[in-house]
Amino acid sequence: MIRWGIIGLGRISQRFLKGLSYFDDAVLYAVASRTPNTRKQFLQDYPDVKVYADYGELLDDSLIDVVYIALRHKDHYEWSRKALLKHIAVLCEKPATLFYHQTADLVHLSQENQIFFMEAMKSRFIPLRDDIKNLIQRDGIGDILRIETSFCNEVPYDKKSYFYEKEQGGALYDVAIYNIAAILDFISSQFQNIHINQVRQHSVDVYNEIEITFQSHQTARIECAFDRNKEKKMMIIGTKGKIECTPFYRPTQATVTIGDQSYMLERDYIYDDFYTEIAAVHDALKNHQYQHSQMSHYDSLRCIQLLENIIYLSQREELNYE
Repeated sequence: MIRWGIIGLGRISQRFLKGLSYFDDAVLYAVASRTPNTRKQFLQDYPDVKVYADYGELLDDSLIDVVYIALRHKDHYEWSRKALLKHIAVLCEKPATLFYHQTADLVHLSQENQIFFMEAMKSRFIPLRDDIKNLIQRDGIGDILRIETSFCNEVPYDKKSYFYEKEQGGALYDVAIYNIAAILDFISSQFQNIHINQVRQHSVDVYNEIEITFQSHQTARIECAFDRNKEKKMMIIGTKGKIECTPFYRPTQATVTIGDQSYMLERDYIYDDFYTEIAAVHDALKNHQYQHSQMSHYDSLRCIQLLENIIYLSQREELNYE
């Protein structure tokens, strides 16, 4: 039986908990939250689960096999690191860290001690993703030329929300990682040039339009926002055709167009969109692996490297302010 701990009891943890409930070979053993009312409510709903007020006390519990870290972005590195030092496997919400050197440190600890660590990029484990990958590998749309992605939400300003904290807030840190992970799932080349148009409000980026050129001459577009709602869409354009899916980070269907002919790829979740990601963690733990091939350490390093370069460029240049 795999015993899970959860650090942080926000909305995403509740969704994760539901996904975990479908497994017979795993159980939620303990949670930790610093919010008294949250702990009280959780105890009422799940009286058989241990509830800690201190994150460190949860990590001191020797019965925990793996911990899911669902905290603010800036807290991911600290508590992932502390868990790995306790030889506890880690599934950490995205972005795993705010900086490349932090992700590199977690990867080093994981590999040196052979303790599982993975960034919780569940889009890499959605069943339809495998069908899209297989189609591309069979030359279904030819060679990939360009990938366009859009992830735009309207997030009202809240001075108490970490979404609007200067050091960890903004659309780039919160949602661009989805765009980046999707693009790098299909383009293996190193990026070469980045151009960004950005709008900032309340000291954070609220809109970004990013154009990327890779050494392979493939190109990509990222659009992400806090100030507008748009379809969360991806288009993969090849020499023979294209693939479109919405929402691209957890799709159940995609439209394939070759010339003037189109057809649909369809594949539903297994239970929900968290189930296959959790199953991947379980498989890795049972096989004594310290990473998973579908979201490997290298994948996380590529993602944070590109995100860090985009953020660095946005801070250097004279961009649009409103």
